[in-house]
Amino acid sequence: MTKPLCLVTGACGFMGTHMVEKLVEAGYKVRATDLPSMYTEDDRKAGRFPSVVKDLGVEFVGADLTNADAVKDLCKGATWVFHIAGLFKYSATLEALEAVNVGGTRNLLEALMAEGKLKRFVMWGAGGVYGLDPAKLPLTEDMETDPPNNYLKTKDAAEKLVMQMCTEHKIPHAVLRPTTVYGPRGVYGGGQMIMQLAKMNPVMVPSNFSGRVPFIHVSDVVGAALHLAEHGDISGAYNINDDSTMTQVEMMRYFAQMSGSVFVKLPPVPVEYIRTGLGKVADVVQYLARDLLHMQSPIEADTVRYLNQDFLYSNDKLKATGYEFNYADAKHGLRDTIYWYREQGWL
Repeated sequence: MTKPLCLVTGACGFMGTHMVEKLVEAGYKVRATDLPSMYTEDDRKAGRFPSVVKDLGVEFVGADLTNADAVKDLCKGATWVFHIAGLFKYSATLEALEAVNVGGTRNLLEALMAEGKLKRFVMWGAGGVYGLDPAKLPLTEDMETDPPNNYLKTKDAAEKLVMQMCTEHKIPHAVLRPTTVYGPRGVYGGGQMIMQLAKMNPVMVPSNFSGRVPFIHVSDVVGAALHLAEHGDISGAYNINDDSTMTQVEMMRYFAQMSGSVFVKLPPVPVEYIRTGLGKVADVVQYLARDLLHMQSPIEADTVRYLNQDFLYSNDKLKATGYEFNYADAKHGLRDTIYWYREQGWL
């Protein structure tokens, strides 16, 4: 059989470049897309790596998904879609988040449905859509979502839009809900945290930081995406999370061991008071930076609210499809990722 033409959105970013690599390695024909400005030169700070896409020799079509007319040409002939593009910034305005995450997804789906050749649709959702209720653990895909911030509200809306439209048009689809994604080329989110922890000495953490940290290596995110696409009869949402259940104290101790740093366990601290206080400070800083000075906020209030939260995700649904993790234990993946950062001179 002739392999399908795979369209990858957000192809120049962290997960996008890995998805393009995965598809090329598996012998698929790929059309990569991203904002035209993303296809210029690598920018590590911005998490932009067009050189990876260029070196793979795949077709690139620059497009802004918020422009419905530009999306129409992009979708011609595409049969499998891996929709990664989105605005991942907690401090962004609701209008911007809705325009990209919901509006861009709608434009893409409408163009694909009009083209009439879509056979698979895999969307990057978000593991955080379940909310922050510790009574709900472990988090499973059949639970009602309760997104706690504007970013996650727009991702939740986009997830529902994908499931609704693909179901109506009888298109096999999978919505991935990755947790803390890390790996080579990761510079924000999990990648930013790993680089910061790898540089700490001493590594200090309060002894009551017992919240569990969810992890997933980027190779398993894209591996699961292709696995689910190839099993096209499997539709719905999937938690993309490995088997590890490290607490924050255990994670910090492990980073100290890897970097040869001194590990110091501090006395317990009043986490709720600290979270509330820092959250209020962050709200003010974010308002001044974003709304008055029109610049990137140095601290995001919603990030602060995740301090010492406990997360436990069930990955039973994904495993039941036959998927096997490359990095089931985050300790192995974190070790290899830090080695990659050092090899590349990032640390």
